[in-house]
Amino acid sequence: MSKALPAPVLLHLMIHAAHFFGRLALASCCLLIALSSAAQTAEVKAQMERAKLLRDAGSSEQAQKIYQAILPGLRGNGPSLGLSSVLNNLSDIANSAGDYDQALAFADESTQVCQKLSNINCEAEARNDAGYAFLNAGKYPQAAQQLELALALATQAKDAQTIVLVLNNLGNVQYYQAKYSDALRTYETALQYVEKTPGERWATSWRNVTQVNLATLYQRVGNDQRAIAMYLHILKSSSPLDSQLTARDFAHMHANLGVLYRRLGDADSALVNDRLAEKHYAKEKDTDGEIGVLKNIGILQALELGKLQDALKTFDRARSLAVKTGNRREAMQSTLYRAETLYRLGRLDEASHELDSALAAADALGTVEDQWKALYAMGRIAQRNGQADVAEQKFLEAIKRIESVRSKLQLAQRTDFLGDKRDVYDSLIKLQLDRNAPAAAFEYMERSRSRVFQDRFFSAVVSPAALNAASIQGRLAPGTALVEFWIAADAVAAVWLTPDASGFVRKKLSADDARQLEQLASNLPDNLGPEWQRDFKTISSLLPAGIAPMSDGRYPHLLIVPDGHLSLVPFDLMPTEQGSTVLESHNVTYLPSAVLLLRGALQKTKGLGWPWQRQLVAFGDPDVVGSGESSLVSDARSSSGRLPGSGVEIRSIAALVPGRAKLFLAQKDRVSSFFDSAGSRADLLHVSTHAIADMDNPERSRLLFSPDQPGQPNSYVFLKQLYDLDLRGVNLATLSACDTERGKLVPGEGVQAFSRALLAAGSRSSLTTLWRVPDGPTSEFMKQFYYFLLKQHKSKAEALRLTKLEFLHSGTELSHPKYWAAFVLNGDGTEPVPRFIPWQAIVLPMLVLLAAFLVLWQMRSRRKQS
Repeated sequence: MSKALPAPVLLHLMIHAAHFFGRLALASCCLLIALSSAAQTAEVKAQMERAKLLRDAGSSEQAQKIYQAILPGLRGNGPSLGLSSVLNNLSDIANSAGDYDQALAFADESTQVCQKLSNINCEAEARNDAGYAFLNAGKYPQAAQQLELALALATQAKDAQTIVLVLNNLGNVQYYQAKYSDALRTYETALQYVEKTPGERWATSWRNVTQVNLATLYQRVGNDQRAIAMYLHILKSSSPLDSQLTARDFAHMHANLGVLYRRLGDADSALVNDRLAEKHYAKEKDTDGEIGVLKNIGILQALELGKLQDALKTFDRARSLAVKTGNRREAMQSTLYRAETLYRLGRLDEASHELDSALAAADALGTVEDQWKALYAMGRIAQRNGQADVAEQKFLEAIKRIESVRSKLQLAQRTDFLGDKRDVYDSLIKLQLDRNAPAAAFEYMERSRSRVFQDRFFSAVVSPAALNAASIQGRLAPGTALVEFWIAADAVAAVWLTPDASGFVRKKLSADDARQLEQLASNLPDNLGPEWQRDFKTISSLLPAGIAPMSDGRYPHLLIVPDGHLSLVPFDLMPTEQGSTVLESHNVTYLPSAVLLLRGALQKTKGLGWPWQRQLVAFGDPDVVGSGESSLVSDARSSSGRLPGSGVEIRSIAALVPGRAKLFLAQKDRVSSFFDSAGSRADLLHVSTHAIADMDNPERSRLLFSPDQPGQPNSYVFLKQLYDLDLRGVNLATLSACDTERGKLVPGEGVQAFSRALLAAGSRSSLTTLWRVPDGPTSEFMKQFYYFLLKQHKSKAEALRLTKLEFLHSGTELSHPKYWAAFVLNGDGTEPVPRFIPWQAIVLPMLVLLAAFLVLWQMRSRRKQS
């Protein structure tokens, strides 16, 4: 049984149904006009009316046959609203069937018909259908283009219903592109149109649809309380009798509420809503929905409420219902979850019997997701029975099947893929460490972490089989050591590699030790007192002793691959065996995965830059409206006003760069400018702003920018959007903002921090912060860092170390680590940024040559005169 919560139900069926009924209403309007045309025969009119009635009754296949039968005759009669209506209906049916190319072809033909008729209402509807087809096909830029055209036409025609339809579709496009601020404004605009026409028959239905879209958006960005409030409002104000929403739609909403309440830790409310969802599914005779919610109830009883016997009964009900309806997959899954419950009850023989049955069924069905779960559970039972070899074989087979599924997924689907699978890798790593096999443990440590990076890299460059301890050692430069950490529930280990040596150390942790280590790491820097060295000794005492490179002066450059909550620890403050800190003798760079060493080796470093080439693109000093937050993400963690040091910081950095600098400050600090210029191939990208790192939902982590227009709220760049940037020309991306190295800890992927997104987008390195740092000290720190980086041409890691030492030994209040230890470098730290030739180096020799020429010319003139 997976501990991962089910993904939020996004109400696709409801959105499709809303689109369907809205289209029917619009098609009906066009049909009435078409029926008034004398060119249509009575038979064609009757057939169109019959097809409409069939679609109303849900018989789309029969309606499709009628439309296809009358289509050739309508085409032969030339452009008409009747032809457009039939094409639009066929497009909609093809959309529902998943044939998006055919849907687009019908929509394009309808657009051409409407243009020949010079009918903008008709064309708006056809372009909406085209946009809807692109949306369903995942072609979002094309979808947005068609829907924007449809919106302009509908606005020109003053057709409020079509405007609302198009706006909801456009909001969905923005939603799927993670443009959450844009989606919020689009849905709210649709709702405003609905509220302006309360007397229209369609208003109630589209109010519900738009509010559901808004609630889904709030749920996505983690604004759980607002999402709950909206769902509750919709449920209170609507019923299947007076709106487009069916009992199935109500079941979906209650299922969503179950997810939300479970996420908030309110298991009782989650159970109430799951029960209501079960009731609505049963009323609709939606057996699959009923089985699904029964499984959720059973998981809730087993994992959250500790009612294992009740969970057994619930899984029995789900399995009985699945067997009765012939649903083999649901029957198999119920058996699998029942086996997990028996395991938790200590009834191992019964659990093994159920797992054998579940695995056989999963093999027959070809459902790999269920196969690995069964194999992993078998391995755990073998471990409890002292059968280490059997356990290893089961874990290896489970991992083999996990990775066969992962290789077929789109990158966008993979971030949370290992969330419920990391335990399989951990079990195998523990076995390898028990056998004193650090190289094998290292391989699976790498295969269990930061796989988004590895997938992006391996898909184009090298096989994952090449990522092993020997290949990584071959990439380490002299004087460089890599230390990779691994944290389990009861142990922490570190495998270290140098160009010519390797080793590993491990330490068992009690439950209290593990809890203390997590608290110490998570509460930095608030738990650091005046004697902060003593606090870091406490952290060090909970880690394995004897990590040789951290106390060996032969390795001045350390590469740290942290795991779990160790990602929140600045390792340069850890004590060495000599009694000093790592910072005094080592510079430190962090890697989400050792795979970045392979990527860095294949990336070409730029040569010399010229002064007319762009070297720096910077954004900062944003205009902050109110708290800086809109209703989309408003919470207690909102920003706190203007950043007076931000503009000074950026101008000071710009004064140090010999190349061109493009600065976007104050009102120019806009999201649109960021996306237009961030990937401009400038070596340095610098953003100084407010940041919110959401520890529960990475979809909600964001950077604040000035409003798009005066009078509007602030805009944001969300974490997910950064992954889609092209930063392959950027050598260093700096986020001079609070908490940009924090975020949700996803098992198998790591902390979902901004640095991950910047590196995944192609930047060679990133500079981010582990905690909140005041505006003034941040500005001073950045100026000092860029001085070492640009004027003294130090490597990025060494420039950061020297800057920290300047603060540490300053003898002022700023010597305390809370002001500077938060800054961490990820990615490539061993190289300096590319040099740029300053104008002086070009102009001065030219002036010297000119002066020499003038002197020679004067001397020659004097000789002639003499």
